[in-house]
Amino acid sequence: MHISYYITSHGFGHGVRACTIIDKIPADLRVTVHTALPEQFLREEISREFDYHPQEFDCGCLQSDSVTVDIEKTVRTYSAMAEKNDALLDNQAAWSRDKEVRVIVGDIPPFAFEIASRARIFSIAATNFTWLDIYESYVDRFPEFAGVVEHIQIQYQSANLLLSMAPSCSMPYFAERIDVGVVGRKGRNRRELLQEELSIDSGKRLALIYPGTFGLSNTPWVRLAEFDQWEFLGLYPLSGAPPNYHQVSKEMCPYQDLTASVDLVISKLGYSTVAECMINGTPLLYLPRTDFMEYPVLKSGVDRWGYGYCLPEQAYKALAWKPVLETVPPSRSIPTVDAGGAHRCAMEISSIARKQAL
Repeated sequence: MHISYYITSHGFGHGVRACTIIDKIPADLRVTVHTALPEQFLREEISREFDYHPQEFDCGCLQSDSVTVDIEKTVRTYSAMAEKNDALLDNQAAWSRDKEVRVIVGDIPPFAFEIASRARIFSIAATNFTWLDIYESYVDRFPEFAGVVEHIQIQYQSANLLLSMAPSCSMPYFAERIDVGVVGRKGRNRRELLQEELSIDSGKRLALIYPGTFGLSNTPWVRLAEFDQWEFLGLYPLSGAPPNYHQVSKEMCPYQDLTASVDLVISKLGYSTVAECMINGTPLLYLPRTDFMEYPVLKSGVDRWGYGYCLPEQAYKALAWKPVLETVPPSRSIPTVDAGGAHRCAMEISSIARKQAL
């Protein structure tokens, strides 16, 4: 029984949630992961055995920073990739048949579902949005992209099932839908360990800063020193950061444990960040995002949750955070959201794989 899992190369957020699901698929099912995300990242996130195929079939949205999409570059790049995919279709379908793949799962390369359709293999989209939702809004500015977008819709329509993660776009083009709830990782509260290892006074409040893969250029990180009641943590160095910023390795404290250990997460509004703040009961400070149709869906979900703080981009990047930092609720005082979405996805995928093998 063999499952092929295709993960978009857009960013690590998709990788995190896909890895969370894959990690819960029973060990007797073989899993092959197809993505351009680094193998080391996948090995860190997935504890079970899996095969890795470094393949790139989509580009998602190409960005100049963590929240700004370069629309023209995205349109040109994806159009070229879609043309290359056409030439690869028969080969990819033949590989899937030869390797006796029973289910193809996608988050969310459109080509994955075309491969499944050509190979006559059951396919599942596991996501909260698709590139169709994002790309449709670009057609007005780039009419030549319309044919590509129409083909993307046909690719998604060929999927047999949508496992819809909350909060989600409507995605009415999928024939069948199962709502699975929030998909993310439940972390361990390791606050005392962090305080001891980093020599942080127990009376200080903690915030996790995740600027994203692209960072935030020209951000005056030196101003973190103004918030003397707070200590800031992060996985990456921040240029000019003062002594109350501490770089933490994933070996010392995995990201989900950091989220569970701090009083506040400061980041962009991405799905995995939102999900893990909700699951671990940690408030979120974020900035707006334009030209990305998932944003209003995530913002609406955060607004319903009630513990998100949105600052205008200029104030966010200038570190004008004081009004938010002064109102963040006490640590571990807000309710958590059910963390069972990944398990439900894994069980649905596994059940279908077993039925297809009969």
